Amino acid sequence: MDGCLKNFVEIKAAPQNGIRPKTRDVRLDALRGLFLLVMAGVHVPTPVSRLMQDPVGYNGSAEGFIFLSACLAGIVYGRTYWQADWKGMARRMWKRSRQIYFVHVGLLIPIALIAWLLAARLPPLANHFSDFLIHPWGSLALIPLLLHQPPLFDILPLYIIFLAASPWVMGLARRRGWGLVVALSALLWLAAQLRLDARLEGDPARLLPFRWGAFDLWAWQFLWVSGLALGEISLRRRLVKSKYRWVAIPAAALVVLAFLTRWGFWPQTWWNADMYLWMDKWTLGPLRLLNAAAWAVLFMAWNPQPPKLLMAPTSLLGRNSLSVFAFHLPLVITATAVVQELALSDRVQTWVGILVMALLFPWAAVWEFQKRRRARREAAKAAWPAVKPPSPTSRADAKTAPVSRG
Repeated sequence: MDGCLKNFVEIKAAPQNGIRPKTRDVRLDALRGLFLLVMAGVHVPTPVSRLMQDPVGYNGSAEGFIFLSACLAGIVYGRTYWQADWKGMARRMWKRSRQIYFVHVGLLIPIALIAWLLAARLPPLANHFSDFLIHPWGSLALIPLLLHQPPLFDILPLYIIFLAASPWVMGLARRRGWGLVVALSALLWLAAQLRLDARLEGDPARLLPFRWGAFDLWAWQFLWVSGLALGEISLRRRLVKSKYRWVAIPAAALVVLAFLTRWGFWPQTWWNADMYLWMDKWTLGPLRLLNAAAWAVLFMAWNPQPPKLLMAPTSLLGRNSLSVFAFHLPLVITATAVVQELALSDRVQTWVGILVMALLFPWAAVWEFQKRRRARREAAKAAWPAVKPPSPTSRADAKTAPVSRG
């Protein structure tokens, strides 16, 4: 997978046509895999989830996953845009968004139907799909339109919508520049902070069983557009030049401050309680966004180089992110039902949470094996020479043809 942030990419050759050479950085796979691992731990209500909820400040795995996915999209499809054209880039993006769409719908509908059948016997399952069970037929009709999103099933629709809209975003950036695009995106984010989006949308759930999901689309698009811009720009130039690496110092200070306040190491009397309203996750509040920006700047300027052996487990998850994410959804729903139905002790709950995270690794290993076997098969097929039957009039036939003794 291509590197996202310039300082996360080792350039070993000169750029061609203004585009940096294609490389694969294990660190990006490891980061995305780490976000998936944290996400799985958080989604099961155990002592593990309480420990892993926003572990490094006022930022969670969802922000990291969406932002990094946008960066990677900016690089992978931005390269196609530069080397081919807008149509080639758009076709690739829409093909990927269709793939994610079918994974989402193919997971949600069967799981929702199972919840419908077992709701009377499994109250935790009924609670999780409570909105669906109130209007099951209407909800089933809205699921393919991405207009009914039960809890935990609202991240992929966000990804699908953003990815499907990205060709036009990148086309506008090519014509007008990323400055204008990011500024317009910031205005939409500001509108979400002022709740203008809610006033415009009203309450459509009064008419149909709409369920938009917890994430505010207007707010989170800013995180996606910012990542998309960084990824595409990193193809052509450095994002943080050597003489500006000092920005890591204030970024690190913000990161440490957020970490201390998140875990209560900072006196609560020093803070106004209203400030926590500025850290809202679902509308991507200003302080939460600032914390995410501090982490991004810190990584770009610091450019850490962890040992590859240390990153190998989570990079395995990152290379198979879609299959791992899809697998974790039924897994955490099942684990949540078990934890709540059996009223397990904290110790047993902890082991359940650890087991859920551990199961992601063999699942990713199976997909990795399948991908490598498919790649070897395709490589062997491509390398196999096309054998043409010799012509009857060729010299080879003349030499090897039996002599008639009639």
